[in-house]
Amino acid sequence: MKRFLSIFCIAILFAACSSDDDSPAATNRLEGSWTLTQANLAVPVDFDNDGTPDRNFKNEVPCFESDIVFRADNTFTQNITTVDIQEANGDFTVVCNGTVTTNGTYELNGDQLTTTVQTGTSPEVTTVTIDLSETTLKTTVDFDPYGNVELVYQRD
Repeated sequence: MKRFLSIFCIAILFAACSSDDDSPAATNRLEGSWTLTQANLAVPVDFDNDGTPDRNFKNEVPCFESDIVFRADNTFTQNITTVDIQEANGDFTVVCNGTVTTNGTYELNGDQLTTTVQTGTSPEVTTVTIDLSETTLKTTVDFDPYGNVELVYQRD
């Protein structure tokens, strides 16, 4: 469970946007700064132990933050809070451990976003289906044991 959020944080880096338009203008819509506003779990969880479960991880763990900048030269930078989660008898202990910055390249083809990040000696290439509007960027990723997580970013 402790590593759940570390993996979750890495995957957020792949969250972006989609378009049915394959034109260069579609790529330009991705450029800019985006801030994570929601990380919606499949089912509500009470990570802050206040007695009220919430689907939005950010409401349960307010110290969790992420932002992504996509540039015209097809590079990106993501800043994200690393989080450790421990569970004992249904109660959670959540610790935010500071911010990690990741850099890489991206390619947007229709609703498919491919990112490449150098990890160690080999690149890590990931392709996700994305959804884009003028102000919102979304994707859904699977994270055990919590199921699908919808990541929602807003344009700054």
